[in-house]
Amino acid sequence: MKTNDRTRTGEKSAPYVIRRIDSELLPDCNKHKAVWQTCPPAQIDCDNTWEMTFIPKTAVKLCYDDSYLYLLYTVRDKFVRCLTNHLNGEVWKDACVEFFFSPGMNPPGGYFNLEVNCGGTICMGYQKTPRGTSILITQEDAQKIKICHSLPPVIEQEIAHPIGWTIEIGLPFNILDHYANVKPPHSGVAWKANFYKCAENNSHPHWLSWKQIDSPTPDFHLPEFFGEVKFE
Repeated sequence: MKTNDRTRTGEKSAPYVIRRIDSELLPDCNKHKAVWQTCPPAQIDCDNTWEMTFIPKTAVKLCYDDSYLYLLYTVRDKFVRCLTNHLNGEVWKDACVEFFFSPGMNPPGGYFNLEVNCGGTICMGYQKTPRGTSILITQEDAQKIKICHSLPPVIEQEIAHPIGWTIEIGLPFNILDHYANVKPPHSGVAWKANFYKCAENNSHPHWLSWKQIDSPTPDFHLPEFFGEVKFE
């Protein structure tokens, strides 16, 4: 399956603009909240010619305030399983959404990977080099991340029929500085980033990205292919 025509347009090369909001947002998996209606979606639909037999429809929206970066993932999925329910476990093998980001514009510098399975379990770390030296987030910092998930924490039996699910995240900026020299962003600041949807422990594995990745095999740890997100 090839990347669709829409993903070849200028939209895919443009930065994602993160809207600023005035008050703290409570993650509750309500994708119809007024604030989300004013945020544009980024479609996670690049298949990178990795020959998958199923491609879920996945989008993410972002906004921010002085203290948090907020992300809302909406997924129309099938073949859903979710087995990992402990911090920094192998969540990427489950039905999972991910946000890799470098708080600056100079890869191959370090980057963070925030991965959340459909049951709300987190794996997060700071990668000093791709698949090299990494620092995993602590339990204390993980508890400061606000997570809402619309599906149960564990789904052992694969859900083969179509199902929708949502992940809403409030990522506090102040925990990032525990792992790298990161300051809360302000208007005009740009980060490098990519968004992903994946699943490996089901009957139809898939690996999708927002920005195209030039790799013969699935690999999200390639910061040279990150796109740009800009804070409004």
